[in-house]
Amino acid sequence: MIKLFRNIRQKLLTENKAGKYLAYAVGEIILVVIGIFIAIQLNDWNQQRLEQKALNVTLQNLQDEFSRTRELLHAISSHYQTSIDANLELLELFYQNPEKIAASRVDSLLGKGSNQAPFYPPQPVLDELLASGNIKSLSNETLKVYLLEWKATLQWFHFDYDLMIGFNSNEFNPYINKHWPWKNIDLAYSEKSTGEKSPFTPRPEMLFRELEFENLIENSRFHTNRLFMRLKSMDTLIGNIREEISGDLQ
Repeated sequence: MIKLFRNIRQKLLTENKAGKYLAYAVGEIILVVIGIFIAIQLNDWNQQRLEQKALNVTLQNLQDEFSRTRELLHAISSHYQTSIDANLELLELFYQNPEKIAASRVDSLLGKGSNQAPFYPPQPVLDELLASGNIKSLSNETLKVYLLEWKATLQWFHFDYDLMIGFNSNEFNPYINKHWPWKNIDLAYSEKSTGEKSPFTPRPEMLFRELEFENLIENSRFHTNRLFMRLKSMDTLIGNIREEISGDLQ
């Protein structure tokens, strides 16, 4: 009987030790799993931090790029405003006595009226975002819409600009070639032009009695004004883009 009790006691001690070992093993596994989970979380957090840092750099570069684009746009817009004002002044001359219109005034106005500069802003940051598809990484949906709208609006400006170039090449310039000396226009408007005026005498009294010339000036004003309005809408769009970027950078 004593021997039986000793065997039972030994068996209980053995089972208790095994239970402790099992509990210890389970605890070790839990600690390893927790450690792995924490490591994964830390890695994800660090990866997100690096991605956010890279995104902030891109956004800041984009902000600086649109700031430079806006400066260029304002400079271009001033040329278009000058051109519009000159064409309007030329149209007003049709209501005056052509015999009293000074040829030098016409020279200057024709030069200013044809001062329609192209607008091709360098935008490598935006181009890379669109070409690579990284624009999808932007979390600001409004900003993405504005950026795509910007590219579309810029393309429309180039489309309208090509129409104006076609008008100048096919209609306006050929008419001037026959009725007014370009040399005088260049001398009156361009600071870099030198030399004597053309030996051919311009005749304002003839020019401002022709319906064709009036139509050409009006069409020139129309094309220029349409481009100027495009620039104004693009300036507003740049303001919206920069505002969205500033919000994301805060």
